[in-house]
Amino acid sequence: MRVTVFGASGRTGRQVIEQGLERGHEITAFARDASRFGTSHERLTIVEGDARDPEAVATAVRGSDAIISLLALMKAEDEPEYSEATRTIVEAAERKGVPRIVVTANNDVFGDDEVSGEFAPHAREHRRNRETLKASGLDWTIVAAGWVVDEPGIGSYQAVVDAKAAKRKIAPRDLAIAVLDALEHDEWIGRIVGVTNQV
Repeated sequence: MRVTVFGASGRTGRQVIEQGLERGHEITAFARDASRFGTSHERLTIVEGDARDPEAVATAVRGSDAIISLLALMKAEDEPEYSEATRTIVEAAERKGVPRIVVTANNDVFGDDEVSGEFAPHAREHRRNRETLKASGLDWTIVAAGWVVDEPGIGSYQAVVDAKAAKRKIAPRDLAIAVLDALEHDEWIGRIVGVTNQV
């Protein structure tokens, strides 16, 4: 499968690229700074740009079978950069005929209960992305995790469709497994899937 990955230089993004290549996919990695990639591979193409730039995004998704977006709002004051990027990616996918998209989120994507304090902007952005995906004509899946922790991971995960996972933590390695698996789970299309790697 030909897969374009946004947020490719982050901790989960690097795992998605590594594991995606191991699975035999052709990967286009989209990042703000291409110099952050110190490795090369015959099936890895790196595109540098801003995910809110329609031209750069269109170049990255052209010819792909699927898109994975691991983008996140890094600072509250950057709202709504994250949802603007997601909208740009979705619009490019629709124009270029890329049918499948998997987007990561936190558990605030489930429901619309008020979230206050420092996490409120993050919740709003995830929910904007949810509505953008629902309004699109794409085969979308949202993979939602409570808390991505810097741990080695266990090489597996637990998934719950349309609900939060019972436990909150998941390692980047295991979230990457879930995201790549989502591309192959047709029953997850149009669904929000809660994931954890805690037993």
